[in-house]
Amino acid sequence: MSTSANLAPDRLILQGWETFKMRPGLCIGMCLIYGIVQPGGGSGSGGGGGGGGGLSTEAMALIGVMIAGALLITLVQCAVAGPIRGGYDLAMLRLVRGDDSVTFGDLFAGFSKFVPLLLTFLLVGVCVVMGLILCIVPGIIVAIGLWPAYLLVMEDDLPPVEAVKGAWALTNGHKINLFILAIANCVVIVIGLLCCCVGVLVAAPVTQLAWMGAYHEMRLAAGADTAPQAAAEPAPAPPGDPTIGLPAPPAPGPGDDLAPAPGDDPDRDEDEEPTLDEPVGE
Repeated sequence: MSTSANLAPDRLILQGWETFKMRPGLCIGMCLIYGIVQPGGGSGSGGGGGGGGGLSTEAMALIGVMIAGALLITLVQCAVAGPIRGGYDLAMLRLVRGDDSVTFGDLFAGFSKFVPLLLTFLLVGVCVVMGLILCIVPGIIVAIGLWPAYLLVMEDDLPPVEAVKGAWALTNGHKINLFILAIANCVVIVIGLLCCCVGVLVAAPVTQLAWMGAYHEMRLAAGADTAPQAAAEPAPAPPGDPTIGLPAPPAPGPGDDLAPAPGDDPDRDEDEEPTLDEPVGE
């Protein structure tokens, strides 16, 4: 029997809020680290207008150092963004599923699959950028369709290409509902910004938990459609009794009580009386 995923935004956001209230410090801490390591998350861009005079050698050297530093930071962010994303998503998913054993260290669990998550990050990024080049709308659709790829690497140990394909298949038929969820999450973030910006510390984890709730719903729906029915197995015999599980011995039939006892000679005549051996030498 198949089930459908319940992706109602109000339900998922409320579920995220209830989950957040159980571990607020953990959710905020992991969200801060995740936001810092994402490329572009903590960096800004600015343009300056030059005056009539040329730049001095010291100023040009300083600009060169700043550009090199920005490039180095971006490369480091790109290198760790995938593993951090994998660990962050899985930790938040475990919270949604009611796992109380999640700790801050689980944020870095993705480094055990560093290469697959790095390649997944690059592959998803390329797909999204190519979609954005095609009039932006395809990029939004690709981003919505591929975001579960990191979780498929973490949970199912899929290679990057298979994880991307699996994410697209998992979100198939749900992309409109996920787009509505994305809009609702943006509204929550804006409300957090209006609360003196401090509200983002609550809004961001709650929206992430809402995404994890959507993933959980889609996995349940997919599992209900594809999981094979387990065959019923007989209960194992309790230890200590070797006779349980063996066929019952046959019932005694006519003549079975005449069977020779252990140690009797079957060739001996029953009428023959036993005699004592005569002494040797008589």
